[in-house]
Amino acid sequence: MEEAPRVASRRSVLGRGALLVAGAFGAGVAAKKALPAETKPAVASATPARPTELRLFARHYHLHSPTHRPGEIPGKGERTSGYGELLDRPGGKVVGHFTAAHMTLDSPFTAGLGSLEIHTFHLANGTLHGLGAAAPGAEGQFVILGGTGSFAGAKGGYVARQRHREAGGDGTADFHLQLAT
Repeated sequence: MEEAPRVASRRSVLGRGALLVAGAFGAGVAAKKALPAETKPAVASATPARPTELRLFARHYHLHSPTHRPGEIPGKGERTSGYGELLDRPGGKVVGHFTAAHMTLDSPFTAGLGSLEIHTFHLANGTLHGLGAAAPGAEGQFVILGGTGSFAGAKGGYVARQRHREAGGDGTADFHLQLAT
């Protein structure tokens, strides 16, 4: 006999819970309809936005280490920094500057030394920040972590080809960015 009241009690609790959920849902729908048009949340577009391409070129690109002479390659775990001017095209107009922090990596699974790099592109309308890995003289793949100013909320990726003067290059670099906002 005690079993019947327990089942009824469980059913009534579940029923009350279902009523509360339905009431909360109905109140949420009613509140959403009451919002003025400009405060309603935006609905995502069915077609994704096309990424914006940005090509930048660097000159006077230097790599510095407090413990190495120019041309001396840093060893595993050593840190270096880099900088250069950013141009709108090779030999073109200066549009900003570039800074980087590198940590040298040495892995038995890669050919030669590489580095983990944090990049910052300082441009007139904001900054972009990136992270990735590269090997000297090779193409590096980077992710865009975000930005400031008109680049706030930016994401995407880019390819970097860096030719540091101190690593035997000509002191130039080029960056092909794919930005999504």
